[in-house]
Amino acid sequence: MVWKLKYEGEEKTLTQWGINDVTRRLGNQSMDTVTFKIHGNTIDAPLQFVPRKVVQIFQDGQLWFTGIVTKTPIYGSAKEEFHRYTLSGPWWYLNNLIYQQVWKEPLNPNDDDSALGDVKKSHLILGQDAEGNAVTIGEQLGDVINYVNAAAGETVIAPAEDTDLPIYIPFDECKDLSCAEVIRRLLRWIPDAITFFDYAQTIPVLHVLRRSQLLPLSLNVGNLNEFHFVPRYDLQIQAVVLKFEKTHKSNGKSWKTVEVQRYPDDATGMELGSLVMTIELEGTQSTHIKQDLGTALIQITGEIWWQNHLAGLGNVSNFTVQNPAREGTLPNELVSGSVAAWMNCSVEEDIVTAQISYETEDEIVHDREVAVKINTTDAQSKTYRSLVSYVGEETVPENLAENIYQSVSPLQYEGKIRLVNGEISGTFIGKVINITDGREEWETMNAVVQTVEEYLDTGEITILLGPPKHLGPDDLSELTKSNRYRFSSRNFHSRSTAEAGGNSYVEQGKYGRVENTSYGPGKMSKLSFSDPTNADRKIFIDIGELSVDATVCLCQEDVADSGVLKKRYTLSSEPFVPVVPN
Repeated sequence: MVWKLKYEGEEKTLTQWGINDVTRRLGNQSMDTVTFKIHGNTIDAPLQFVPRKVVQIFQDGQLWFTGIVTKTPIYGSAKEEFHRYTLSGPWWYLNNLIYQQVWKEPLNPNDDDSALGDVKKSHLILGQDAEGNAVTIGEQLGDVINYVNAAAGETVIAPAEDTDLPIYIPFDECKDLSCAEVIRRLLRWIPDAITFFDYAQTIPVLHVLRRSQLLPLSLNVGNLNEFHFVPRYDLQIQAVVLKFEKTHKSNGKSWKTVEVQRYPDDATGMELGSLVMTIELEGTQSTHIKQDLGTALIQITGEIWWQNHLAGLGNVSNFTVQNPAREGTLPNELVSGSVAAWMNCSVEEDIVTAQISYETEDEIVHDREVAVKINTTDAQSKTYRSLVSYVGEETVPENLAENIYQSVSPLQYEGKIRLVNGEISGTFIGKVINITDGREEWETMNAVVQTVEEYLDTGEITILLGPPKHLGPDDLSELTKSNRYRFSSRNFHSRSTAEAGGNSYVEQGKYGRVENTSYGPGKMSKLSFSDPTNADRKIFIDIGELSVDATVCLCQEDVADSGVLKKRYTLSSEPFVPVVPN
């Protein structure tokens, strides 16, 4: 079996490179590594492999590992000096890149109607795309891989065609996670999922498969150098009950609803060993506005209408209206409240004119021109209501309880296998192990391979089997951690709309009651003057006292005052001959 290493275009056998003590470690949801020594390199010798450079290792011409140089420790003792190198697989990129998602933001924050642009944020909502739609775990994983390749400037991770995972999760709002943390966070909802890389391809292929999708591999117990297996009955879940709690808000009031999803269908959550989780989701958020409106029919020919709009005419007598007219056509006058655009009602400013005549104790007025300015509308007297803003509730992911149950209800086997074959061939990662010629239950135990350590120099292989780390310790606490510190996604609507909190401007009414009157001079037939300090001192001018047609006005006349000729003004008419009654 020929082992070769390729670096910076140079390909040589491991012996030619001076490499020995080669160990490969492969693991689920962790970074694969290859470590090796180069003996004979003194502590002051230059590095043969520079950090961040890509190294490929081949087994009989077939790619066996692709990684980048991440560690270059140098060792020295009285006996020897050597360099040790660590190559890290593609999970290194996932560990060393903070995942960001596209959010919408207004291009001009000062413009309410601004167009929206894209901005990347480490504020994440997992399970959602940039348009605000729910996406499956498989689709979210695909976006993570695309993000890594874009950041690297080349394809460093190829997605596997067999990775589907059509499972929806509750929107998971979080911040500042590496791509690796995002993957682990997603896969907590399907605890039996396994990740592993296929290094046989030029670009390592990332597989994410569930336990039922892994290829089975049978080993004869007689070929095992060392082994132990432990059935984990303590980790078997009897039922899964998910309680989706939604908080709804409307006009400052809030209330909660709970939707229960269970598997099996008759599960209650009271079964020993059952998984019960309360999952917070965002409920509906709405804001309504209401406006009480009072209107009255416009009756410009009516004397009462005019007396109500002209101050001081409440106690007059002989009140008449002539030649009433108005500029507008809307039927009602706005009396109370105000009209806003959301009410879908028309409003216009109107001027109503007329000539009025009336009598009081002090005056008689004929044909006085008056005008009233009012707001008119086609609205009715009632309470108008409208929905100002609305954000729909989060959707409960379908079949989530069933998917979790399928992950944690089958019996898991934990254990360790050590093989010494003399040659390293094939791969164990991404498989489930069964043992023949041992105990009957081992033949179908489908123990999941979690990590594999391979030592090229000795041909020794160590395989760790069992459930993922987050399925232990021996209780349900680790399973519930996927939800314990999770809160509902309060911004799930904002990512695609750039609106915070689902709020919207509430347009206030622009048109309220208005009343503005004006009077023309009119014609008076009676007028009185009185001394405000003495009620017995009065002057009356009453045209009704004239017995003939005459015009009375101020006239200048001569008068003798103490022998002195002077002038004075008097209110008088032209001389006339009185009518002698028969």
